Amino acid sequence: MSKPVILCVDDEDFILTSLRDQLVYHLGNDYIIEVAESGEEALEVLEELMDEGIEVPLIISDQIMPGMKGDELLIKIHDRYPRALKIFLTGQADVSAVGNAVNNANLYRYIAKPWDEADLRLTVTKALYSYSRDKQLAEQNELLEKLYVQAQQEIDERKRIEVLLAEANQTLEQKVVERTQELSQALENLKKTQDQLIVQEKMASLGMLTAGIAHEIKNPLNFINSFAALSIELACEIEELIDSQKECMYPDICEKLAEILKDLQSNAAHINEEGQRADSIIRSMLIHSHGTTGHFQKTDLNALLGEAVNLACHSMRGKDTYFDISIEADYDPTLEPLQIIPQDVSRVFVNMINNAYYATREKKKKIGEGYVPLLDLTTRNLTDHIEIRIRDNGTGIPAGIVSEIFNPFVTTKPEGERTGLGLSISYNIVVQGHQGRIEVETEEGEYAEFIITLPK
Repeated sequence: MSKPVILCVDDEDFILTSLRDQLVYHLGNDYIIEVAESGEEALEVLEELMDEGIEVPLIISDQIMPGMKGDELLIKIHDRYPRALKIFLTGQADVSAVGNAVNNANLYRYIAKPWDEADLRLTVTKALYSYSRDKQLAEQNELLEKLYVQAQQEIDERKRIEVLLAEANQTLEQKVVERTQELSQALENLKKTQDQLIVQEKMASLGMLTAGIAHEIKNPLNFINSFAALSIELACEIEELIDSQKECMYPDICEKLAEILKDLQSNAAHINEEGQRADSIIRSMLIHSHGTTGHFQKTDLNALLGEAVNLACHSMRGKDTYFDISIEADYDPTLEPLQIIPQDVSRVFVNMINNAYYATREKKKKIGEGYVPLLDLTTRNLTDHIEIRIRDNGTGIPAGIVSEIFNPFVTTKPEGERTGLGLSISYNIVVQGHQGRIEVETEEGEYAEFIITLPK
């Protein structure tokens, strides 16, 4: 059976080459990537594929092309092959073109050029997942309809037998009762099976939820960040223009304009700063859904942990100059460089240290001067793995949530202070990204110790 095809349409050859290479890299050999340099050629290729019975789940098209435009092409494709999903990938599509494609071609997504590879990968993966899910649901519905017909036929047959057995003796009537019980059990099993399918579908969708939310927010956030930066540049240009025309303007007007421009620049800078912070949160959500974005390299874990301590403590003192914590480090000098993704493992360390800081600070508020906050860091070079322990003498973790502490959105902090994604992201980095283990030992009100194990 032929593999399904993803059709890419663009009049620029290097764009098609880059797009095809990225799709092949991320999708492997599961799909065939076909390309076309115009809308007319795309329709011809699509017609040939459909005649050969080859499935085309996704079409990615540019807008500005010679001859047929992208929105016109996607509308024609939708009229002929409504099940295929369509994505705009262009830097020049205006609002009317996108709206036309959304209204008349059931456009799935719009991605601006130059695209972000992770964003493209997420969009294509989500589109293929959506297409596959809809296809599976259609097949399941067809199967359930057949099962329903069969069950209905059995019920009708049972009724006919009941009429016949009503005229027979008590023994035959007992057999009808047994048969009825068997059919009832079969229908109950069928209902349980259907419920299990629904639960499995929900669980499969849960992994896409965080990524989907982040993806939907990312597009408008990119506009906010871009226009905030552009506003700062425009304000600077206006300031330069005013400086060049000072001799032709009243001094008080120049002074007033300078004050207004300064406020505008400050406001735009704050918008850009908060936008970048929101973008950082979104990247955390994407990493939580799709794993790491870095590369494996040999890394000195002792040095990496030390850098994480310095980074976290610097951040702590920036937020609370009056709070201090004692740090005891016992780094194993025999540790050899380990193949890891340093950015991600450092993220785990910083998150653990920040949690320790928070727990000890909260305990300090309750106990007062008699309490000395302590952070204990240990590394050990064991037979086939390396062990890192991060322990604090803070508030500990409540027994009721210890088993759920690595689940998304579970947190011991008050509502509104944290999202509850830090430990979940750390778990994914260690377990899924590095085939390691992460465990916690804790006693509420006394301490919390996280043990990270990484294979050599």
